[in-house]
Amino acid sequence: MEHTRLTVTLRPTTGTLARLASTLNNHRVLDLAFSTAAPASAPASARAVVRVPRPEAVRVQQKLRRMVDVLEVSLEPAAPDTPATAHAPAPRPTAPAAPAAV
Repeated sequence: MEHTRLTVTLRPTTGTLARLASTLNNHRVLDLAFSTAAPASAPASARAVVRVPRPEAVRVQQKLRRMVDVLEVSLEPAAPDTPATAHAPAPRPTAPAAPAAV
């Protein structure tokens, strides 16, 4: 599956991550990474990297730009050699079946 990565620069406030999750709720998000940094010489900032299917990328970008906390949204296609399931969690192992009681 072709996917696109959106890098979002945000102003971190109370509830920023919750608002981001709420905005992305109606879309197929393949990956979401969120980090904050507070450099000594600049105001605090946050960064989110969102990976979505290519057909939904422009719509997701538009929705993210409407958020109050968002400063910038950049859209970049994922590398062609990146597998679609690179960050998918491994399936949980299944437990062996219990013997039937007689």
